[in-house]
Amino acid sequence: MEGGWDTTVTQGTVIKPSVVKAALEVARRFIKDFNAFLDTKGIDNVSMGHPTGSSAYHDVDPEETIYGDIDLQIVVPETAETENMTTSQSQGYWYKLEDDFVKTIKPNYVHEESAAGHPILSVGDNAWVQVDLMPHPPRLATWGRFRTTPERGVKGLLNGNMFSVLGQMLMMSIQHNGVQYKERNGKKLSYTATRKDYNLVTLTTNIETFVMDIFKHEAKLHGLTRVKIDPLLKKHPGSDISNVKISNLVNAVKGLAKSFALNKMYGKDDLAPYKNEQDFLNKFWEIYEHKAMKDILAKKRDKADTPEAIARAEQDKQKILKGLAYVKNHFDGVNTK
Repeated sequence: MEGGWDTTVTQGTVIKPSVVKAALEVARRFIKDFNAFLDTKGIDNVSMGHPTGSSAYHDVDPEETIYGDIDLQIVVPETAETENMTTSQSQGYWYKLEDDFVKTIKPNYVHEESAAGHPILSVGDNAWVQVDLMPHPPRLATWGRFRTTPERGVKGLLNGNMFSVLGQMLMMSIQHNGVQYKERNGKKLSYTATRKDYNLVTLTTNIETFVMDIFKHEAKLHGLTRVKIDPLLKKHPGSDISNVKISNLVNAVKGLAKSFALNKMYGKDDLAPYKNEQDFLNKFWEIYEHKAMKDILAKKRDKADTPEAIARAEQDKQKILKGLAYVKNHFDGVNTK
């Protein structure tokens, strides 16, 4: 559903900075009306967070900039129902409430083809734009915002894949709820394959130190009490939210790989599949590149049915290819063939 490819309603709208600003104005009204609906159900109000993804830079980008979509953070209250939910379960809870609001109230500025969590908002005469909502509770607001805010000019999925690939390699999930893993009787389980009878553990929600926190977690699993930390990891312990750069994340991963080597951690526990630092980084790049190419070849863009949408689909592909080359350049010394 993300990006609006499943409907032709939005395909005639070119998303430029002025369109993002118009959509955010309508979104403020949407949030106000949604809160009135929540009041009738006795549920605490939500608040509008920040636009994320590439459109986070709509205030500084030139008007000729074209975005693929609009992602918007909404800060939601903690509830008894969502307390022990996974990211997707909590998201589904809020998406259902939002969808109930749209279907019950039928706001005239929301298109009837809107899907749950992805309202299509009116931004002018016969002009519609889809806004993909990302619900984050207050304790995850900073994490959620910067987990989904890429470097300016870099396609958002390339930033997001830095997190997801690292999680995949270490049997973790690094999504909207921080760094998490599933365990049973002290044994870590496959995050994606495990559906029941598990404890969900949140390792960290600090976006600025999450890679360092992962290293310390892995060192503890290895029974290490005294560790050596590579200078690259010390300098890049996580995301730099004051200057979001994908190179910072690359350096954090490289520093992590070097720190694993310094402490002879490869071949054991979560690092059992990896022989050494080079093997770890090569595997990281292999998965990373595969995910990017899979998105380029995704059939979702085949649904482009207007000249604007077709041009946007091609632009999307070129942005990913250009960004992939940019990220590859930062993985110097890694076998990226």
